[in-house]
Amino acid sequence: MMDSAGFPPGKRVSCFEDTLRYCSPAHGGWGVVRTGMLVPESHQLFVCPFACGRHGAIGAIVQGFKHRLSYLYIEEADIVSGGYEDLICQAVDELLGELDYKPKVLMIFVSCLDDLLGTDHEAFLQVVRRRHPDTYFTVCHMNPITLEGKDPPAVNIQRKIYGLLEAPALPRLKHAAAFYGNNVGIDRNSEIYEVLAAAGYTDIYHISGCASFAEFQKLARVSLNIVPTPAGLAAAKDVREAQGIDYLYLPLSYDFAEIERNYERLLSRSEARMDLSEYRQRAGRAVAAARAEIGRLPIVIDASASVRPFTLAKMLLSFGFQVEGVFAQQCISIESESCRWLNENAPGVSIRQPERPVSPLERGSDRECLAIGFEGAYITGARYVVDLVNDETLYGYQGVEKLMQKLLAASRARSDLRSLIARYGLVV
Repeated sequence: MMDSAGFPPGKRVSCFEDTLRYCSPAHGGWGVVRTGMLVPESHQLFVCPFACGRHGAIGAIVQGFKHRLSYLYIEEADIVSGGYEDLICQAVDELLGELDYKPKVLMIFVSCLDDLLGTDHEAFLQVVRRRHPDTYFTVCHMNPITLEGKDPPAVNIQRKIYGLLEAPALPRLKHAAAFYGNNVGIDRNSEIYEVLAAAGYTDIYHISGCASFAEFQKLARVSLNIVPTPAGLAAAKDVREAQGIDYLYLPLSYDFAEIERNYERLLSRSEARMDLSEYRQRAGRAVAAARAEIGRLPIVIDASASVRPFTLAKMLLSFGFQVEGVFAQQCISIESESCRWLNENAPGVSIRQPERPVSPLERGSDRECLAIGFEGAYITGARYVVDLVNDETLYGYQGVEKLMQKLLAASRARSDLRSLIARYGLVV
């Protein structure tokens, strides 16, 4: 027996369990391969056993990166022979000699096997750098074991990307700022660009807008880094320590009060003033219009759609939407307050881990439900699906307005989840 959103009635997850995991066909997104490919003029060499490379290889084909990805497959004999590091150096020489283009950067990815071996990365990096002085090298990790640790793959790859920035010979650009951690740039219609301009930052950079590695290096000349997602925070801290570039952690939020606080912090850097009431009112009107049309249609939210699903659920509930469930494998620290609020004030909202082994047994079919996120849509069998992954392009009041437009568009016609997944390029 399920409720209208596909959740067992009266059933809540009061804690997040770490156990055997189920991976649905809607699970995926920005893995380390796709994220690392943001570095322009780069190539990736994965050093791993056969099975470890399968997922990344398929993803590279689907997402159009096949020509920028190579593999060195490691067997048991390579490990016990003691020549693992030599194999990597030989593979680098062979790869750079065979490629029909010369990459500016070679990102050498190692798997969890490497952590068990305790490889001295700096030792083989010295060798390949000496042999190929015109190429930048960095060692990256593809280690799912660290998912629940302090440096999970999504965080580590950001640190490796921005660790490629070198201290510039030219002076800093006083009026320049850059975004860290959001793999897709924020919509240029967002009011954050006007707020940045009011605060004195008129030249805004994002890695996705860099056509060459030389352009990417311009990010080392900015005066401020803006971090809208938790994944980019460690990288911004590294860059501040290495190069002295300050940063502001202004996490994306759908909560109006938090949006206001973020902008106040940004404006305070130059003691600027800006009236944001018009933007707030427009967002409020968009929310009211969406609520009036969507009515009591049950809504489920999952963490593949938004980094902050609990905050989004709290906001929608406060405006009268019928939120019935949140899918999240864990509650990250920035979401703890909103998660606690849901537990205390919204007992009808089920909080579920999508990777629980029983998830496929509880899967619904053709339910009268609006899912924000592909994974929640797959598990509940929602009829209507909001095409959103990782809050891409959304920020601030304009982000709220744009999200409401997505909710309305999704609620007006039955969705083809398979087509949405294929178009985005998800690979399990």
